[in-house]
Amino acid sequence: MAKPETVYCKRCAKIVGYHYDPVNHWKQLLLTVFTFGMWLPVWFCIAFGPTKLCNECGGPLWGGDT
Repeated sequence: MAKPETVYCKRCAKIVGYHYDPVNHWKQLLLTVFTFGMWLPVWFCIAFGPTKLCNECGGPLWGGDT
C-alpha cells in the first residue's frame, strides 16, 4: 500500500496530508486573451509552479515548510 504524502504545516502545527488545486486552463486562456497576453506569464507560474495546500486548514505549504 502506498504511503500518503505528508508535510509539516506551520498553521496547524502538525504533520498533515496535502493536495494541489487543479488549474482552470479555460479561465486562464480567457484572461490571457482579454488582457492581450499580459496574463500569460502569470498563467505559466500558476501552471508550472503548483502550491501544496494543507488538507486540514487549506493554507499554502511553501518549500520551507516541508
